[in-house]
Amino acid sequence: MTKHSKWIALCSIPILSCTVATESLYAAARPVIRSAYETSLQQRTIRGKITNANGTMPLIGASIKIKGMQGGTSTNQDGLFELALPQTPVTLIISSIGYITKEVAVTDQQNLNIQLQEDANNLEEVVVVGYGSLDKRELTSAVSNLKQRDLVAGTVSPLLAIQGKVPGLNIASNNGSDPNASVSIQLRGVNSVKASQGPLVVIDGVPGGDINSVAKEDIESINVLRDASAAAIYGTRASGGVILVTTKRPQPGKATVNFTSEYFIESVRKRPDVLSAEEYLAHGLGEDNGARTDWYDVITNKNPFSHRQVVNVSGGSENANVYTTFFKRDAKGISIGSQRGEIGGRVNTNFKFFDGRAELSTNASYNQVDADFPGNSAPGNFRDENNSLYNIAIGLDPTISPYDPSDPSGYNVLTGGYNTWNPLAEVMLRKKQNQYRYLLANATLKVNLTEDLYTTAMVGIKNNSEHPSFFRSAQHRVSREQNVDGYAKQEYKRWQDRIVEWTVNYSKRFENHQITAVAGYSYQDFNGQGFWAENSNFPVDGLEEHDMGSGTWLADGRAGLGSWKDPWVKLAAFFGRVNYSFKDRYIITANLRHEGSSKFAPGNRWGTFPGVSAGWRLSEEPFMRKLSFIDDIKIRAGYGETGNEGFGAEVSTRMYSADTWWPFAGNWNRTFGVKHNQNPNIRWEIKKEYNVGMDFTILNNKLSGRFDYYKRVIDNLIYEISVSQPPAIHDKTTMNVGSMENQGFEFELNYNVVNKNDWTYTTSLVASHNKSNLRTLWGSQTFMDDKNFPAPGSPGTAVRLYPGEAIGQFYIWQFAGFTDDGQWLLYNKNNEVIPASDKKLDDKRFIGNGIPKLQLSWNHAISYKNWDASIYLRSWLGYDVFNMTKMYYGIANVTGRNVLKSAYDELANVKGEKQLSDYWLENGNFLKVDAISLGYTFNKKWIGPFKNIRVYATGRDLFVFTKYSGLDPEININGLTPGFEELDVYPRTRTFMFGLQASF
Repeated sequence: MTKHSKWIALCSIPILSCTVATESLYAAARPVIRSAYETSLQQRTIRGKITNANGTMPLIGASIKIKGMQGGTSTNQDGLFELALPQTPVTLIISSIGYITKEVAVTDQQNLNIQLQEDANNLEEVVVVGYGSLDKRELTSAVSNLKQRDLVAGTVSPLLAIQGKVPGLNIASNNGSDPNASVSIQLRGVNSVKASQGPLVVIDGVPGGDINSVAKEDIESINVLRDASAAAIYGTRASGGVILVTTKRPQPGKATVNFTSEYFIESVRKRPDVLSAEEYLAHGLGEDNGARTDWYDVITNKNPFSHRQVVNVSGGSENANVYTTFFKRDAKGISIGSQRGEIGGRVNTNFKFFDGRAELSTNASYNQVDADFPGNSAPGNFRDENNSLYNIAIGLDPTISPYDPSDPSGYNVLTGGYNTWNPLAEVMLRKKQNQYRYLLANATLKVNLTEDLYTTAMVGIKNNSEHPSFFRSAQHRVSREQNVDGYAKQEYKRWQDRIVEWTVNYSKRFENHQITAVAGYSYQDFNGQGFWAENSNFPVDGLEEHDMGSGTWLADGRAGLGSWKDPWVKLAAFFGRVNYSFKDRYIITANLRHEGSSKFAPGNRWGTFPGVSAGWRLSEEPFMRKLSFIDDIKIRAGYGETGNEGFGAEVSTRMYSADTWWPFAGNWNRTFGVKHNQNPNIRWEIKKEYNVGMDFTILNNKLSGRFDYYKRVIDNLIYEISVSQPPAIHDKTTMNVGSMENQGFEFELNYNVVNKNDWTYTTSLVASHNKSNLRTLWGSQTFMDDKNFPAPGSPGTAVRLYPGEAIGQFYIWQFAGFTDDGQWLLYNKNNEVIPASDKKLDDKRFIGNGIPKLQLSWNHAISYKNWDASIYLRSWLGYDVFNMTKMYYGIANVTGRNVLKSAYDELANVKGEKQLSDYWLENGNFLKVDAISLGYTFNKKWIGPFKNIRVYATGRDLFVFTKYSGLDPEININGLTPGFEELDVYPRTRTFMFGLQASF
């Protein structure tokens, strides 16, 4: 063997050994490789779409994993996904932030349409809390978080769409379903006597916005800061709570278009049951004038039709994207003369610079409204609640015709009588309109200084204007009574608010410690001004209010002209908040706002408003983890102070105004005098509130809820007291004169009953109770009487605010029966029965309660495959309603006017004048079927190029189960005079809505 041969032989030994080893390993691995190869050949691809519970919104970034196996994917911006699966049956785990995780069994399906149920208690969900946001697990205050999915179907107003959804938040239309109605808001009861009552509304960071100017489709979230520990960071205007509205932000990617079209019809749900013409004559209430008129029907539109369309477009690159909306609405009210035309739009943008270190975001919205009002002939009154024509229609003689062919107007124009005019002619022979313009815009520059620290600077503007116009024809009743040929008036009003804010935000986790903090500065000013002009006696009607100078009253020196300008009000504040969490178990939050207002005199302008709250996630304790049915329990407690400066800007400052005319040197000269009594010592109203609560989730996230108890005291109540003249110039002075107390509880319960692939069912219950008491009210006037009752007769007032008494009681006489000849009997202050003619004011007593002891709402949401449905119920319990219609039209001892049919039942023999007593109080308890909705989402294969098409129908205010005999037991319970169903009440209606939503 040669030298080389030996070397080769030696080298061959390890090679041979390696070959043998490799062959052995390959032989052992051959079955595994064959199995994997065969499996790969047998893999299939499954496709699907993941949406929310009713299929209307694709879920972007939802996670899809194969249970027990590696791999997975996520959805794209359309909610679509593809995933390779083995041929064997598998289970997919579907999850998305804010939704309940679902397991879906897959056998031989090729396409899946999966709907996830929203998880109202997802701990990872981010909640906006003002000047920043927190994870839900870090919240230590009473904060309600609503998404667009939580809005009640069938409404246009976003506020009415959350009616009953937030415990303690009472929302009421001031004029039923009238398209021009404003909305009254009150959180946790009455919080002032003379200053503002409602919550502060903040839209995209700009305080003081009108939430009803926001299209529902644009809303990303509505967060309600219910207790003072959370609201304290908004300081002086947060006494009534804070509502934070966040609109949708643009999403990067190809452009997506969403279209919504809705159509509404209305019908009267209940109307006053008055005597027909034949019954009117049979009872001898008047002479037969030949006609048979249903006056309520005459002034009511038959099934008025309304519609709205909304188009949203969103898209762009990662560094530049835009979200824009355009909407149009045409609405016709159930009342003649009630219409609303509205157009508007929104543009929200995001731009990123310097590799994402700087971001510029903008929000701009504009609304233009043209409103027609029914109302009466009062030219300066554009209140939406003025429906005196319905009061007139109840009592008007049904044998009178509304038309008169011999009259130049064609209408039967009734003159000279009290409350006996023709309501049809009243509306048709005058024009009462208002044009509104709303502009809300802001721009925010965000600079990311580090991964944990960023700063923002925001500038914003709110610009609102109104242009009311009024014209009364020469043929109108009032023109004939005043012997003038028509009347016209125009006004122009403008308000402009400007805001500048700068904040620094910091968030950092250090192992078991989490710190989130914000500090900042805010400045906002308020400016308003306007003018008006009026004239009468025009040569022709045709030019209406568009040729004001042609009226002869201008030449006669009898025309009117005026202008006004609000005092320039400024607010400046420094604020901060720190949230600290240890092991996600022990949490504390502290707020502070130091704010000044130019409404106050120097020395009283600045106030400090602290808030502190703490939370203990009891479920994170080791001793609780053995309880497998508990997912999360958190106990919360907080204290906070907020202010109220919602009163006239002139109170603390000496101001002058035009006074009287005096003759001097042969001319009349106008003098100026002090406008009001100055009070430089006026201070903030201060609300001090304690809140304790608990949040819980149990049974594998199926059952969740929260409970809160609160007590608050409002000190330094602002009130007008009577003062002597002299030394005072005027008889009233605004002062801090009292104290008020509120307490109550709030409860929420959510139950995910079923959460399967084909169908889901969830139900939720919201309950609240509040009681408000006036603790003190001092000064020369220790009580305040309110709620005047109109003529005929002299009923007086029905409400008294008195120290030590609950707000919401009626201050009236107590009914004791009737005499044999039909005269009223009352109790005096000594509980003795006396004739009503002998009653005295001090015989009145506090009776009843106009505020429900318990308010409830109960929602049911069901989805089955492509179908979705919901039923929404509301109920008020434990309160009284004063039936004013029955008091004025429920007694038969009248002639010349109509009455209710019930007047000839229990009160047929009553002869005496109606009495302001508890006889007219009725139990107001009710259960209302507030909304029923049904929708269907079409399968993708049926709709071609569209991504999604859904059709739906909703009925609103469908049924009311109650023993109350009036029109509607759901009266306005906000403010200081709750519990009255008014005479001038807008018809109560059912609304039916049909809608279409499409995206492409």
